[in-house]
Amino acid sequence: MTQRLCIVTPVHWKAFMGGAQYQIRCLLDHLRTLQHYDIHYLAHRVPDDRELDGYTIHRIGDGRSVSRFGYVTDAPDLYHNLRKLRPDVIYQRIGCAYTGIAAHFARRNRCGLVWHTSSNVDVQRRMKVADKHFIRRHLESGLLSYGIRRAHRIVTQTDHQAHLLTQNFGRQPDAVIANFHPAPTEVIDKSALPRILWVANLKRLKQPDVFLRLAHTLRDIDGARFVMIGAGAIRMGESPWHASLMRAIAAAPNVDYLGQLSQEDVNAELAKAHVFVNTSLYEGFANTFIQAWARGAPTVSLNVNPDGIFGSDAIGFHAGTEERLAEIVRRLITDPPLREAVARRAKAYAMEFHSMRNAHRLEEIIRGAANMNFGHQV
Repeated sequence: MTQRLCIVTPVHWKAFMGGAQYQIRCLLDHLRTLQHYDIHYLAHRVPDDRELDGYTIHRIGDGRSVSRFGYVTDAPDLYHNLRKLRPDVIYQRIGCAYTGIAAHFARRNRCGLVWHTSSNVDVQRRMKVADKHFIRRHLESGLLSYGIRRAHRIVTQTDHQAHLLTQNFGRQPDAVIANFHPAPTEVIDKSALPRILWVANLKRLKQPDVFLRLAHTLRDIDGARFVMIGAGAIRMGESPWHASLMRAIAAAPNVDYLGQLSQEDVNAELAKAHVFVNTSLYEGFANTFIQAWARGAPTVSLNVNPDGIFGSDAIGFHAGTEERLAEIVRRLITDPPLREAVARRAKAYAMEFHSMRNAHRLEEIIRGAANMNFGHQV
């Protein structure tokens, strides 16, 4: 029997591609092979096409910049669309007011709700990067908390997120499922001069300025190119900061900025990269880690170390400081045997723990929520 699934999230990947959007895309690729779901994608920012690859897209709200009150202003439209569609199950990703709105609907309409974390911030009591809009911050966090406490099923990306969920919200996840990716199809070729790759959207929490300082520190390495990939400013109020960043990128003689690329083109660049660098303040579980591992690019992370995965340096390195970051990257560039050994281990790890088998596990959670025997709910 076909069941109706509504995917609820702020942004469709064709309007803006981030890690959570890419994971939803990978999940949809898997779900469409099953031919078991009538799929509807509900988001605030959507592409012009409303029929894509066997599912229907619905715009929530006016699609313009989020108001000073946040996604809560989309509540009437989101609720109306859900009532019209009458889903058997809702899959909601990216913690925000939509989490609470979806939970409110699901609890009153005998509909399963699966909530899936996309970042450590989703399950923290306080955001590390404060939203300057006081009202929006409290409305978003309040509805997110409401949704977390009332979701029928919760999935986290890491054991650390599971711990934060229990510590801050008194709930255990129904599953910890690592991010998943299809196997690489690119030709992996590292024969060119050293390429050190950075992939992220150009926003403060990703700290692209740290990568520029790394390129300056290692400017003496003959022929090395420091390549940056990512979309420009997307948050209100970051235009001056973004303009300054772009000037700095343009002035760096050993830095190449390729702009926003498709996932296919990002993977092609990773297949040529000798080292992949992450400078984010925090992540959930960076998809780019998996993409880099699978394509033989050893990873060096400044801050992010999900579940202590870089503790042994077997599949990558956790630097901790900018000085150590520069030391490790220099060593990887100048020591090909070390680099190749790390690359082999990382690729094997990605194939074992981050394959599309994890999408099958997630689909089982979604199917279970769709088939729940609903009793009294509060």
